[in-house]
Amino acid sequence: MKQPDLGKKISELRQAKGLTQGELAEKCNISTRTIQRIESADVTPRSYTIRLIFSSLEYDIYNSFGRFSYGLDRTVYKIRIWLGQLYTYIIDLFNLKTNTMKKLSILSATFVVVSFLLFFAIAESKGQSASKVKKSIEAANRDYVRWFNEGKIDSVLTLCREDVCLIGQGCGKSFVRNALEVQTQQFKLKELKIVSISVADSIAVEKGRWVVNANSIDLEGEYLSEWRYSNKKWLMVNTISSN
Repeated sequence: MKQPDLGKKISELRQAKGLTQGELAEKCNISTRTIQRIESADVTPRSYTIRLIFSSLEYDIYNSFGRFSYGLDRTVYKIRIWLGQLYTYIIDLFNLKTNTMKKLSILSATFVVVSFLLFFAIAESKGQSASKVKKSIEAANRDYVRWFNEGKIDSVLTLCREDVCLIGQGCGKSFVRNALEVQTQQFKLKELKIVSISVADSIAVEKGRWVVNANSIDLEGEYLSEWRYSNKKWLMVNTISSN
């Protein structure tokens, strides 16, 4: 739901509950000015704020997994476009009728790089069974929950690679740090639970569920995270959530 429909819906539900803007703001632990700006469509709130407001109004606005799938569909679409461009480029490389020597040099260099990458990926992932990887990531998730709730953001970031991305939001540890600082002020993380995990060489893809508590209200959602085995440990590199 987008503005201005979102603001109108919140206003209708609030009035149906007999609440003033100030009373709703107090239930959500946000400012009255924020409620006013949302209802007047001056701003589009974060998805977390939307969930909190509708939970306070006892209204199920949407199925969170649907939003999650939509985000993944967009990501997959971008990957497919990139792969198509890469395929076209590779096909052109093998057409040696033009710039023959240059293309042979590129192909040779590419082959060497890919060979080394495959070698190290296989070497790093040796003995990394799915069950072993799952245990490692479960331990990382437990540390994540504990450190998050203790406000130890630097400790949480040790579980992430330098180029970690919150898909659709931003990348890099500095960006994630800022996001975590906001989140730790808004809610407590109760659980990160793995639903399934797929492992291929030095890559693991984790699908799971999260539970947070905000103002005595439990909220749930799904997440999908990509982990990479690097320097003898699994580090998070990409994650997307239904928050």
